[in-house]
Amino acid sequence: MEEILEFMNVNAGYGRVQILDDLSFSVEKGQVYGVIGPNGSGKTTMFNALLGLIKPSAGKIIFDGVDITRMSSNVRCKMGLGRTFQIPRPFENMSLYENVLVAAVHGGSHSERFAKDVALSSLKQTGLYDKREIRAGELTLLDRKRLEIARALGTEPKLLLLDEVAAGLTEAEVKEIMELVANLKAAGYSIIWIEHIIETMVGSTDYLMCMAQGKSVAQGEPREVIGSAEVQRLYLGVDDDE
Repeated sequence: MEEILEFMNVNAGYGRVQILDDLSFSVEKGQVYGVIGPNGSGKTTMFNALLGLIKPSAGKIIFDGVDITRMSSNVRCKMGLGRTFQIPRPFENMSLYENVLVAAVHGGSHSERFAKDVALSSLKQTGLYDKREIRAGELTLLDRKRLEIARALGTEPKLLLLDEVAAGLTEAEVKEIMELVANLKAAGYSIIWIEHIIETMVGSTDYLMCMAQGKSVAQGEPREVIGSAEVQRLYLGVDDDE
């Protein structure tokens, strides 16, 4: 299959502190690519490098066939990189529709007329259409997570970056997020999903990478990665001698 993203031997960090260490991986179009790893392993830094919030000191990032390594975050967004945040950040005094409309106009650079259709479509895709006139500050945590995804969809991403969208939810709510991700995949979105909840990574991803100390320590079929001795030791705290 054709690749939507190639991360090629990337080193990146903050100031003199290097976080990513020769990180390489690729994501195919239409794929849900999961990323796990202990806190501090470099997962969020990888997102920040991909989005242009930090610049690699070495390596290349190829998105949809274009070298974006030195491009600005604004340009990358317009090219089709959309993300959510671990902690939802809606405009709480604005309606759900207005929140997504802002993303469509400013993130997607659409005319307001076209952006209205995009915003309504994004709300329908995330199950929030009937609540579109509710203020964002009145939402439950699950619906705030859905809104975070809807705002990212409002930019019309080719590659959607999900950052712990299931964190803090009940078991039943996690299953709803998994169903939403499955629907987005069926709609043709390519997705990278960072999550700590193993159920989501085994049940919703096509391919899985485990990171540790800024490196990829395992990549492959999700159950194989989760079951590997290295991942059990680094991520799940299982000692081979036990």
